[in-house]
Amino acid sequence: MKKVVYSVTKLGRTEQKISGIGYVTDRDLITACIGKNGKPYIRVFEDCLKDCFPVNENEFKGEYYELRNMEFTTKYGSKETREVEVDYSIWFKYVK
Repeated sequence: MKKVVYSVTKLGRTEQKISGIGYVTDRDLITACIGKNGKPYIRVFEDCLKDCFPVNENEFKGEYYELRNMEFTTKYGSKETREVEVDYSIWFKYVK
């Protein structure tokens, strides 16, 4: 694993950005995050490095998406599960 400085932006109606220091394996970006309730957790963006391209010598960026199952409430009060695509913009730079 190599140490990186990263920035991940969740694209959509409202953009949410996380940044900090993380790690890169051969295929994944591993980040440390803090949830809404204040508990820390590890977030892994699986197989995202194949979509990243070099910008400079040690700097990479790219687009990444994942499919999530989300539960929605219909106007009649019943619950429905749908598969939703979530898009991310990823940037990282290796730390020496």
